[in-house]
Amino acid sequence: MDWERRLALDPGAVVPLYYQLRERLRAVIAECEPDTLIPPEKDLMGYAGVSRATARRAIGDLVQEGLLVARQGSGTYTAPLAVASELGRPTGFTETMARLGRKPTAQVLYARTQPCTPDLAPALGLEAGSEVVFVERLRLLDGEPCMIESAHLPAALVPGILGEDLTGSLYGLLRLKYGLVPAAGRETVGAVNADYRLAGLLHVPMAAALLATSRTTVTAAGLPMEYTIRHARGDLAVFSVELNDAKNALEVEQ
Repeated sequence: MDWERRLALDPGAVVPLYYQLRERLRAVIAECEPDTLIPPEKDLMGYAGVSRATARRAIGDLVQEGLLVARQGSGTYTAPLAVASELGRPTGFTETMARLGRKPTAQVLYARTQPCTPDLAPALGLEAGSEVVFVERLRLLDGEPCMIESAHLPAALVPGILGEDLTGSLYGLLRLKYGLVPAAGRETVGAVNADYRLAGLLHVPMAAALLATSRTTVTAAGLPMEYTIRHARGDLAVFSVELNDAKNALEVEQ
């Protein structure tokens, strides 16, 4: 890759230098394979003839967009191949990633019982103060931190679950041990910026853009079985929806 030629800027152009550099980098990234190491900041400064602040701003914008990934002590890379999770049906992370040929794993961060809060109670069909099981896990994709899942389950439906192995498929465990099969649900998707804790766990910079989802899942009988909040790295996860007039409607909440 002839970086010096591809990143040559026009100082006389109306648009700012950081904008020129960002867009030239964007064009180069589109031609690179996922996980390609880009030149270090000082080299980009030399190729483009810009200051450190200008180079950092251009790179920072592309990191926020999810096109580049900054890895501490290693460098900046083009984003890994993102995996699409289908919103149209209540499938778990483990099942979805395994079906796509990826290797999903999990680390349990918290697993405990706690009172159901008033804001959570309607989603689980419980009274406030009822006991719920809270399981927070760091999900990894091919060994790379990808997502943090915070699951809330009605404790009465899952007796003894805290003694089970929670590093595998939670949906698989719910099906096999408790006969709870997810049949339908509602998932809301938004965007947030990573705080100190999320950034550290997901190996992203502070304030990096994350995909945030909240999901309520019910059984075929309409019994609420799960409310889960997920924070996912934008460079490793995208969400797809099949648009079907007979089954789905696009809603905009204001």
